[in-house]
Amino acid sequence: MAPPSQPSDNKRGLSVLIVEDEALVAMDLEFMLEDTGHAAIALADSLETAIKAVEAERPDIALVDIQLAFGESGLEVAKELTERGIPVLFSTGNCPGEAGRPLAMGCMHKPIVERSLRAALKAAEARIEGREVSRLPSSVHFY
Repeated sequence: MAPPSQPSDNKRGLSVLIVEDEALVAMDLEFMLEDTGHAAIALADSLETAIKAVEAERPDIALVDIQLAFGESGLEVAKELTERGIPVLFSTGNCPGEAGRPLAMGCMHKPIVERSLRAALKAAEARIEGREVSRLPSSVHFY
């Protein structure tokens, strides 16, 4: 198992992999990340493209949708990324509950708004750094 990811020294905040099969949702997340001081390093829509993305540039965290195109599961993506030491935060309409606990630090419920994304990433960064997690909006929960 790879060592845990450490937050980027990048002044822009966290580097984020977005795994989302709906192009408009992925682009919206990418713009919100920029607005909140973080950077999307890649957009992926499948396990294969997510793995290629992390091999090209290791993200600090990945935002992963649960239901991907062609029957692929974000749970599979999360499992692979977690095994590589990359923290995962689900971004989905149907959070997986206990099935997601070993695979991700938490879940953001869609539709995602900038305020929730900002708070979720601030809390994720704190958890990655071993600090206490602050209050989260009701649309975000950590396992």
